[in-house]
Amino acid sequence: MADRRPSRSALGRVQVYLGRCGAAEVVANRERFGAVTLQGLHGLGVATRLARAGELRGIDLDPAVYLARGRAKAPVVEGQLGFDLDLPVFDWVIAQAELGLPVVRTAGPRLRVGQIDELQAELHRDYPVPVSVSLVLDGGWLGSKHSGVLAEQLRAADRDVSLVLGAPFDPVDSSYKVQGLQRLLRWSNRTGRRLELLRTGPIGIPAIAAGANVAAIGLSSSTRHLGGPVAQRKDGVRPKRSPQVFVPKLLYWQRGVDLRGTEVTHCGCPACARAGGGLSRFGVSFDSSVPASVRAAAQEHDSHALADVVRSVMGATDPKDELARMRRDAQDLATTIGMPAPKWLANWE
Repeated sequence: MADRRPSRSALGRVQVYLGRCGAAEVVANRERFGAVTLQGLHGLGVATRLARAGELRGIDLDPAVYLARGRAKAPVVEGQLGFDLDLPVFDWVIAQAELGLPVVRTAGPRLRVGQIDELQAELHRDYPVPVSVSLVLDGGWLGSKHSGVLAEQLRAADRDVSLVLGAPFDPVDSSYKVQGLQRLLRWSNRTGRRLELLRTGPIGIPAIAAGANVAAIGLSSSTRHLGGPVAQRKDGVRPKRSPQVFVPKLLYWQRGVDLRGTEVTHCGCPACARAGGGLSRFGVSFDSSVPASVRAAAQEHDSHALADVVRSVMGATDPKDELARMRRDAQDLATTIGMPAPKWLANWE
């Protein structure tokens, strides 16, 4: 097996994770962050078009086969007839390698908590090229009962790993899970093995400061972790929908209708400066889904505002100290205005 252990002389990279998108959106985000992770077959198509235009730099891919419902079907790729023929199984590893992507990730299935045999199978499978093994894990793997087992399996396999974490709301929603993630980061630092967080939230920023190689933060609620079933209201009432927007001073996304006061609604990012009104323009709600135009405006703000936070942290003389200061300020502000704050803000030390 080829050894591709990276040097730890520099910080890793925070980039964005995009679902369905166009090439122009990919290029714009690459200019802000330096790199973009694309999702699934649609992402492969966008990457292929960018490669033809000589614009593939800074682009990588999450196969995201775990999103398929029911029995996964092999995708129809260019040059393959749409008939039920005895054709070779589509190989995500080969597809990424042939395209020349900077990292080749495996197409890992979702692993429920405690599926040790399945975890071992994913970690020890052979591939024709060097890969980062995609581990799509329920957040419970990071809890006190299972994180030690997970770290032990990573040590035994000695492979580069790309993590996708799943939960109905937040896969790192306790001090134990934060500690579990930090345990994996220590494994990566000790061994020099590559550790990536894909489809993650702002917790990817402290993870990078602690030694992760890549943190691909989703610019939509569906791409910040792998979701799960959410309990329905007993009265059957459907809550109104409001756009989720990134609030730099809180270091997290919040519903637009919940934002109050200039401390959080003022924003000087290029998108808000052009539109006017700061984040107060997203203080609207809808009976059904948020209109596409509103989602697009929120995502443009999110991209600019998140990029500013990343630059502030990564460009600081001491990124860990700068991040600690920002975390304290975010916690204090959340307490002052009565807003919820993600658990990692208080638990990451």
